Amino acid sequence: MQDLRFAARTLLKQPIFTGVAVATLALGIGANTAIFSLLYQTLLRPLPYADAERLVFVWNTYPLMGLPQASVSIPDYLDRRGQATAIEDATLFRAGDFNLAEEGRPERLRGLIATPSFFPTIGREPFLGRGFTEDEATPGRDQVVVLTHGLWTTRFAADETVVGRDIRLNGLSYRVVGVMPADVEMPSRDIALVVPFAFTPRQMSDDERGNEYSSMIARLAPGATIRELDAQMKTIVDRNLERLPSARAFVERSGFTGYAVDLRDEIVGDVRTPILVLQAGVLVVLLIACANVANLLLMRAAGRGRELAIRSTLGAGAWRLVRQLLTEGVVLAVAGGIAGLGLGVAALRGLVALTADRLPVIAGASIDVPVLAFTAGIALAIGVGFGLLPAFAVARGNTNEMLKDDNARGSAGRGAGLTRATLVVAETALALALLVGAGLLVKSFARLADVDPGFSPDNVLTAQIGLPAARYGDAGARRAFWARLLDRVGALPGVTAVGLTSNVPFSGRVSSGSYSIVGYTPGPNEAPPHGRQEVVGGEYFAALRIPLVAGRLFTGGDAAGAPPVVVVDQYLVDRYLAGKDPIGQQISRGGETRYTIVGVVGTINAIDLGEPVAKERIYYPVAQVPQMGMGLIVRTPLDPLSLVPQVREAVQAIDPEQPIYDVRTMNQWVARSLEGRRTPMLLLALFGAVALALSAIGIYGVLAFAVAERGRELGIRQALGADRRTILRLVLGQGLRTAGLGIALGLAGAFVLSGYLGSLLFGVSARDVAVFGWVTVVLAVVAVVACYVPARRATRIEPMEALRQS
Repeated sequence: MQDLRFAARTLLKQPIFTGVAVATLALGIGANTAIFSLLYQTLLRPLPYADAERLVFVWNTYPLMGLPQASVSIPDYLDRRGQATAIEDATLFRAGDFNLAEEGRPERLRGLIATPSFFPTIGREPFLGRGFTEDEATPGRDQVVVLTHGLWTTRFAADETVVGRDIRLNGLSYRVVGVMPADVEMPSRDIALVVPFAFTPRQMSDDERGNEYSSMIARLAPGATIRELDAQMKTIVDRNLERLPSARAFVERSGFTGYAVDLRDEIVGDVRTPILVLQAGVLVVLLIACANVANLLLMRAAGRGRELAIRSTLGAGAWRLVRQLLTEGVVLAVAGGIAGLGLGVAALRGLVALTADRLPVIAGASIDVPVLAFTAGIALAIGVGFGLLPAFAVARGNTNEMLKDDNARGSAGRGAGLTRATLVVAETALALALLVGAGLLVKSFARLADVDPGFSPDNVLTAQIGLPAARYGDAGARRAFWARLLDRVGALPGVTAVGLTSNVPFSGRVSSGSYSIVGYTPGPNEAPPHGRQEVVGGEYFAALRIPLVAGRLFTGGDAAGAPPVVVVDQYLVDRYLAGKDPIGQQISRGGETRYTIVGVVGTINAIDLGEPVAKERIYYPVAQVPQMGMGLIVRTPLDPLSLVPQVREAVQAIDPEQPIYDVRTMNQWVARSLEGRRTPMLLLALFGAVALALSAIGIYGVLAFAVAERGRELGIRQALGADRRTILRLVLGQGLRTAGLGIALGLAGAFVLSGYLGSLLFGVSARDVAVFGWVTVVLAVVAVVACYVPARRATRIEPMEALRQS
């Protein structure tokens, strides 16, 4: 306790030193706390399911068709659950939209449509009420619902009597049978309720194979492995081909089978690499901050050399001195850790608010016990290190020499000076490596932002609308609704074009499927055509300014009962109809219906600007293929968001119980699609800027202290005839040699480490010469400026004043 009090008094007597050291540590520890919170949330935390290590996602795959991951059909699910011995239990589910019409404005909710086995498979049951019975998973008896804890608390005020009551969903009465615990995470984001997945006899038949729109989670049997499950799924496919020989050609050309993925790996997805890169980046910042504070402590210890020597002469043992310096280091680090924790909390809140929409896996990140332990561990390790480093430097000093020196300023010796220089070299090298990584990501993002998606996202409003089957089960009712909606919204002031689409670009909604082209036969080793399928209506192409290349767009004549028609993109024409007139060609997608190509439009990139378009796109008219859910596309010269109230009123004028949701501008959708690349780029650039500033401060501090230590020597040199230019070159050369060695080591390290950024880069080599060159120049200029200031001060030392101190 005495050591703590003495350490606190000593540090408070030097408020500038203490403030700079604590702020520097807080910056490094705070950044690490925030990013480690994300890393823990995604990669390390226990998942809130029983025996989560046995849970896997199961997918279909068609590798020879360029479709590595596909959803699962109901027959595939039934086959695997019933025949794969590696599976103990399994569930099939899909997301669905529900209109909750209680009191007030109708609310659009995201729901999960899941088999009754959902609850035992994930190992969690409702904490109020119950889950579903098998009888309730049959058509006509499936109007029961389990609420999530979030919906129960926000919409029903945590009223336990809601279990057993009826609520109105999609125009039908649903009985509430249970409420899920608060800590259960649903497989999709923003899920508010769960209803039974009721299979019809047709859905369970072989006719449904290939109709893939659901996801599957399986619980592995004790001792079973993913490899065993993959092999059993392939065996099931082979077994089905013996029973369905007509499917053999397609399976062999597409490579169809199933595969399993560990639940955590599936949840994390492509977030793993950015998180690890960011964690490496903040560790670099922390190391640089530690190097700076270590240099400050070494300088401070050198200045206290005479004091410590006197204490040693008066009887203080070596351990007593080391313990005191160790205590001061720990107190300094704890203060920095507390300040860093506060900074980390604020930074984490900002990161979650900015990125949770696009990266839902980090939405639950918080400063919990493991994160607090991480922060405390960092602070303690830094404190011990900071205490030992100056203690060893002082312990190596000569007590008699320190006592003979009357100067208030002492020196811990040549070893301490070498240590300080080594720390500057290290932080310069680390700063350069971090700046190179940031530079590569910035250049990559700039290239990505310049990619032309094939349409114009400016001044476009989008909104999703889902029609309930209870009132719009008839195709004619759906056609009438969409036609009236187009008329009403198109008549709004400021609207120049309005359209409909089943897949709003960059919204994450993607529909694809196999089809055939009349007169085209794939080669013996060629997969059948497989492309994006989209239903559009109104002036969709004009609203997004997708150019017409050939033929015509849809017209009012392409109505129900008229010859089926499609519009295709240029990608399809180039791939399958090169050298032919595409207009009049026909395609077929299941059954005997043939669709005539009446137009060709430009190819658009509507999924990921960082990936080239790899599949063709086929557009169907909504009048001929009326959908339950569509996205509204509105072009206007006004601020698109200013039209939201009028659009909402137009929808509710047609149906008062019909809400709109996912209301965004098209530019917001594009920005959201880039968030996974923008956030790492911005954060790494920020860390790089901090590292550059800390490195400059470190170079300046060490050189300024060296000038102060060598004041007498530099004064004598001037007295013996050295001019100021010589002194400037001498001091500047000392600093630049140190910085130059750091830059050289940093370039070597950056060359090796930049290869790990490959998956995050677009249109930029991991060893981009321009980035390496510019970063080197910037750091060199900063180093020159940091060296010049103390070097210039050295030239102003008065020889007589320096000699008087001898």
